Amino acid sequence: MLPEIRSLYGSSMPTYETKREVDRTRLSEDTVFTLLSAQRRREMLRFLEQVGGETTVADMVAEVTNREYGREGNAAKRKAIYVSLYQTHMPKFVGAGVLDHDVANQTIRLIGPWKELYAYLEFDPLETKQGLLSRMFRPKTGRATD
Repeated sequence: MLPEIRSLYGSSMPTYETKREVDRTRLSEDTVFTLLSAQRRREMLRFLEQVGGETTVADMVAEVTNREYGREGNAAKRKAIYVSLYQTHMPKFVGAGVLDHDVANQTIRLIGPWKELYAYLEFDPLETKQGLLSRMFRPKTGRATD
């Protein structure tokens, strides 16, 4: 720092907080709902879980294109999905600490608390279970229960 500026502050020089690290062990409820708010991110998460947590970006693009367009998926649609995944969806997952993107090898893999995020996709309030969430969120049927 320049001596002139330092002399203005003396010993009470302001300090600045460094960039806060993302908690890689837990996801806040807001983060979970933000990540799952986009259909493409939900499809990415489902596909990654199906293939064991790791795939290439090209395979992810092909899968998302197939899920969205089926046989109608052409090169232009694949390119649009690639751009969307690369510029929007993968960075959101990476920023939340649930995805690692190896740019050099063009691979992505699930890391951190991804299972916590995936659990929200698997939750079915209509399924009869004994778990607390199922009891709390099961729709009322109008029948009297014991």
